[in-house]
Amino acid sequence: MSKWLASVQSLEEAQQLLPVLPDILDMKDPSKGALGALDVETVSQIVDLIAGRCQTSATIGDLPMNAELISQAMITMATSGVDYVKVGLFSATNLRQCIAKLEPTIKALSTPVIAVLFVDKEADIALLPLLKASGFHGVMIDTAIKKGQHLRAHWSALKLNTFVQQAQQQGLLCGLAGALRCKDIPSLSQHGADYLGFRSALCQQQNRTSEIDLKLAKEVQRAIKITEIEQQIAS
Repeated sequence: MSKWLASVQSLEEAQQLLPVLPDILDMKDPSKGALGALDVETVSQIVDLIAGRCQTSATIGDLPMNAELISQAMITMATSGVDYVKVGLFSATNLRQCIAKLEPTIKALSTPVIAVLFVDKEADIALLPLLKASGFHGVMIDTAIKKGQHLRAHWSALKLNTFVQQAQQQGLLCGLAGALRCKDIPSLSQHGADYLGFRSALCQQQNRTSEIDLKLAKEVQRAIKITEIEQQIAS
């Protein structure tokens, strides 16, 4: 059964989610892009607040595919104490070379690194073996352009299933995200990804830059639990 990830943009939002903590509490600044980064101090404060009650992750920002720049950002964010550092890999002519150059930094870090590929920016499943070889701990797919286009509008069920299967064959932690809604949970859970990621579904009117609504977070958590029960009954 897929676990769930919730993204927060502030210490206050993290405090609000304490009654309904996800399996992974993610930290990013949605006003700064798909994977906009919070400052390290704020991330550290949220990590301290959570105190191990769930896992944590944080993004390093929408950076160009420059290995030196990304490496420094990974090292800096890892000092916050998060369980995972997330790195967006955007389509570029030097993408494979950039990933390969990240290997020494990734393998030297004690914090596991998750790669994020974007379905609306030419996400390439063929990169998965290279990600594994370069030391990435996991991979997730997401949408880069946040204009209400849902993940399932970009990739078919067959392609989603192929992505999950190939990621798991590589031994990579696997996540699905991209304007996911409660009603997407039953179908997406069937693919067997390790987790589903949410931000806009937790906010009023699906506006990812607005504040989180605790009621909506509870709805997502409830939908995850109901789906888990139904899958157990079916098996």
